[in-house]
Amino acid sequence: YIMKTLIVIPARWKSSRFLGKPLAKINGKEVIKYVWEKANLSKITKGVIVATDDKRIKSFCDKENIKALMTSKDHETGTDRIYEVSKKINSDIYVNLQGDEPLIDPKNIDKVALCLKKNVPKKFEVSTGYSKVKVFKKTSTVYLLKSKEHQACFFFRGKNSGELYKLYKSFKPLKHIGLYAYTKNALKRFHKYERSAAEISESLEQMRFIDNNEKIVCTEVTDSGFAVDYPSDIKKIEKFIKSNKKNSK
Repeated sequence: YIMKTLIVIPARWKSSRFLGKPLAKINGKEVIKYVWEKANLSKITKGVIVATDDKRIKSFCDKENIKALMTSKDHETGTDRIYEVSKKINSDIYVNLQGDEPLIDPKNIDKVALCLKKNVPKKFEVSTGYSKVKVFKKTSTVYLLKSKEHQACFFFRGKNSGELYKLYKSFKPLKHIGLYAYTKNALKRFHKYERSAAEISESLEQMRFIDNNEKIVCTEVTDSGFAVDYPSDIKKIEKFIKSNKKNSK
């Protein structure tokens, strides 16, 4: 039995730090199109779909022949948005690919999806990625702590570590890479759970799984080092692409 995998790219208009981010342009090409092209390089997917709450994003996708689905404006998180997709499109595994990662390595997508497929028999229904970092930064960067069995135990933002920092010091800091894969049932349960206190305070939706004793398995992936969080990130990415082109000549 081969498990079917669908990649879903949640794309909303009202990002608090960067309004209309999915349609912002990097070297003349929209952020969402970069992400969609990367998703299509995945070797294991049976399809890629953009899940949006905004007609501007939907009509852009239609024009570009990108499959897109209108979803509710009321979703608190990208995972809730993907739950809505799972009710409309059937798949065994749904990959949540952030719509603001234009330089994501397609191999990462496959790694996180395969990690879940391998671990479903061990009762895991959610997987995610991390990369090793040398130092722990007290910024809004998200870190995770994991067990020797590669189960993610906790997620936190560097700037909020405070007193817990002493505890973290005994762990190797791992940077969380916000790429997820879920089974259909995991999405269903997630949507039914109340938002947890840790999820709200850290603004980290994956804590809803942890706080409800759901197991998350994690795998090491590469870090592109670039996400579009603020308008200023566009210039940084353009610069990076330009210097990469020079170096590869």
